[in-house]
Parts: sequence; structure tokens; C-alpha cells
Amino acid sequence: MDKINIIGLMTGTSCDGMDLCLIQCHVTNNIPMGKIIKTKYIKYSEDFTKDLLELNNSSISKISQAHMDLGKLWATEINDWIKKNNLIIDMVGIHGQTIYHNGTHSSLQIGEPLYISKLLKVPVIYNFRIKDIINEGQGAPLMPIVDKWIFNNSKEDVITLNIGGISNITILSKNKETLGFDTGPGMSLSDLYCVKFLSQEYDKSGEIALRGTVDANTVNKWIENEKFILANPPKSTGKELFGIEWIEKNINPSISHENNLANLTYFTSLCIALNIKNIHKSTNTSVYISGGGINNKSILTNLNKLLPEYKILSVAEMGIHPKYKEAYAFAMLAASNYFNIEINTKSITGAKDTYIIGEKTIWR
Repeated sequence: MDKINIIGLMTGTSCDGMDLCLIQCHVTNNIPMGKIIKTKYIKYSEDFTKDLLELNNSSISKISQAHMDLGKLWATEINDWIKKNNLIIDMVGIHGQTIYHNGTHSSLQIGEPLYISKLLKVPVIYNFRIKDIINEGQGAPLMPIVDKWIFNNSKEDVITLNIGGISNITILSKNKETLGFDTGPGMSLSDLYCVKFLSQEYDKSGEIALRGTVDANTVNKWIENEKFILANPPKSTGKELFGIEWIEKNINPSISHENNLANLTYFTSLCIALNIKNIHKSTNTSVYISGGGINNKSILTNLNKLLPEYKILSVAEMGIHPKYKEAYAFAMLAASNYFNIEINTKSITGAKDTYIIGEKTIWR
């Protein structure tokens, strides 16, 4: 087929639900070109979210059961979405729920893809990180691959910033190799703080953080103590470093919630800004933001103050809804598998060899 319809499924570190993005994709000059047809967000129950958030410290039996439960849930929800909207699909690409990630060594994403393939009767592309790690790469981030395709025709330098649970950036410079890496926490720390201390999933729009006052000395100490932040790329991280143990080690519960959340959003913003400035020295460069963090006004306010030489924009300017960019990305990466397009991530993850990303499974 010259054109295929693919659903990308993304579940982030917040474990709050699933993002679906249906695209129609074709290839031009060996570059996948994806047009968004429809998107959908499906929220998990609070209990299910809580169970998923605890999996990285759970027993093997609980992880194994969650792997099956997620596969069943995804298959049912995608099938319902397809039927209700009379959608036509040829393939599904799933990132999976990350349980553990240790760049260059190992990474585990769960959610059994065969449930989807059996119910929908289409192939599923999954396990996107492992070939990269086997090729001595970090296994993440993978968004820069897709960013390069999205901005292929740009004549100017471009930076993309995805603020999910973890923040990652892509730097696309003229006549230079694409760079991409994790900068540190995204929404993970703020969200975990809200769950632990406020019994709510997140700080909506960053409203609580906006009422607080930043303690710059505290945040600068966090930067100094976390060697990852200013380490040279390639680098990737996860909740293993910026998770509940970090909260318990660094947060003073006697400080007001407003001030603690202000510090956490400033920490996220400062990690991003320092990494951008350390790698990219040009001025007046556009920074296109995606991910749930784009809705946090405290983070956006901080970024505009910390990066006055850059133009802070939404990836919506490129016709991609910022919430669904990651789901879009994994639909695109699944398409590259279908079209046998080799991926080169040496300048992003450090992987030594080119490869066709992901694995294909089909029920038969």
C-alpha cells in the first residue's frame, strides 16, 4: 500500500490515561508524511492510575498482571473508538507503559500487543526502544526522529520541547546532525507531589504553583546535586531518578504547597533552559512545545523568563495538537517500520548502527 492508516497509542509516566492518534501516512523521498485524521483521550480510573504508578516498586506477579490488563483495556477501547467513528485502520503502533528505564542498559514497557492484534485483526508495532539499546544507544528519546521528519523543510534552526513526565528536547540546526535528549523532570515531580500531599492527580494549569514563591537557592542545590541535569548528551532518564524517592528525599513538607510546587515547576523549567542554552547558542530560535506541561502556566511563565532570546510557541503552529504529539510520533514510527525506513539515532541516543525501529506482531 502507498498510503496506510495507523493509530498511535501513547501512555506516559503520569499513567492517567491513553492518547490515541489516527494518521494517514505515505512516504516522500524516504520520509514518512503523516496527516492527522482523528484523536482521542481515554482516562483511566483513579484506582488503575494509582496501581500503575506503583508498578516500578511492585512484585513480578503484579507487573505481569498489569501487562495483560493493559493489553485487554487498550484493545477494547481502541476497538470501541473505531466502531463508533467508522474508522478504517491498517496498523497500530504502541509505545507501551514504561515500568523501568536505564539508558544503554535496559528498558521495560508493558501492555500485551497481541490483544490488540487479535481483536482489531491488524498488525501491531511495539517495543520501540530495545533495538536502540542493543545498538549501544540510550533507547530514548525517540521523538527527535519524528521531529526531523516534521521540520524537514525548515530553513531555520528549530528546537522542540516535549514536557511529559520527563522533559526532552530536539535541536534541529542547519547543516548539523539532529540532537535530542532528556533534560530532566517534566510533570513527574509536580504530579507526584500532588498525589502524595494533596490527594489530587495534578496541579491544574499550574494554579497552585503560580501562587507560590520560588526559593532559588533550593532549586539551584537540586541542580547541583543531580549530575544528570548538566551532563553532556546522549542521556535519558525516568521516574527511577525523578520519581517518588526524589520527592521524599528533597521536599520539605513543612513548606507550603504553593511554594513547594513553585519550586518544582521552576526546577523543571530551569533544567530545560540550562540544557537549551548549553547546546544551542543562537538567538531568536523558535521552541515548539508539546506534552501536558504546555498547560502548566507556571512552567510557561518560567520558560519565557529564562529563555528571553527564544520564541516560545506551541507545536499546534505545525498543525499537531500538543497533547497528541507523542501518539502521533509512535504512529509515524510504526509507519517507518511498515515502509522499511532505517533509523539513524547516533547523534540522538548514541546508537552505533542504523536499524528499522520496533517489532511487528500479528495474531494468527
